[in-house]
Amino acid sequence: MSTNYYLNRLKSILGLSLSLAKADFKLRNEGSYLGIFWYLLDPLTLFIIILAISNSFVNLSNNLNANYPIYLLIGLIMFNFFRQATVLSVNVISSNSFFIKSIKVTQESLVISSILQALFSHFFEIILLIIFMIIFKVSLIGLIYYPFLLFFLLLFIIGISFILATIGVYIIDMENVWNVLTRLLWFLTPIFYITNPGTKLYLINLFNPMFYFIEITRGFILKSNIEFLMMALLIIGSILIFIIGILIFNKYKDYFAEMV
Repeated sequence: MSTNYYLNRLKSILGLSLSLAKADFKLRNEGSYLGIFWYLLDPLTLFIIILAISNSFVNLSNNLNANYPIYLLIGLIMFNFFRQATVLSVNVISSNSFFIKSIKVTQESLVISSILQALFSHFFEIILLIIFMIIFKVSLIGLIYYPFLLFFLLLFIIGISFILATIGVYIIDMENVWNVLTRLLWFLTPIFYITNPGTKLYLINLFNPMFYFIEITRGFILKSNIEFLMMALLIIGSILIFIIGILIFNKYKDYFAEMV
């Protein structure tokens, strides 16, 4: 098949995904008095609670001083984006069986639309981060690198979401399982605490993809520093997960209509 075929197919998938995401996003906020604020409530609540009790923990924030609130918020909003996008993707095929069976809709569009919904929320989280950076007098210059990192985070999330969406068709309880796993991963990832190189927790996190995304983001925002080795591993890993996710999804998608 020609390159034009794949480009047109990609354009069609992305166009439909965006339309579905916009429609669902508007539907979720229709009639809501607080609207967008609900998307910020979870990370904002955790931010306030953890910040309020941070002084009760030894070595939790003393190494970062005034920058700890931003250190914390970066971890919260990035992990929240990852969790929200992947959780939405788990049952997106089975919960849209009508589209799968009755209407000619590209199944990839359903998965990507759920990710775009989470991305819309993430944009508001970024605005929240900017507001707090201004309040705590942290330079905004480092944010110019974030779109580059966000691109690879999206590749990683798309790959994971394709895998989860495939498993979700065959395992009904996969959403509950994934909710538990992401909660465990939340505590494992240094979101509200600091890990030092050489410690057991740091070594464990070397196998945690979200550790790389969060630490690199903190590096260029708080320290104007980019860890090139970590960045290289992140880029390679994101592309690999993206490819693996697509391959798994394409292998099983022809059977989805029978299963849902």
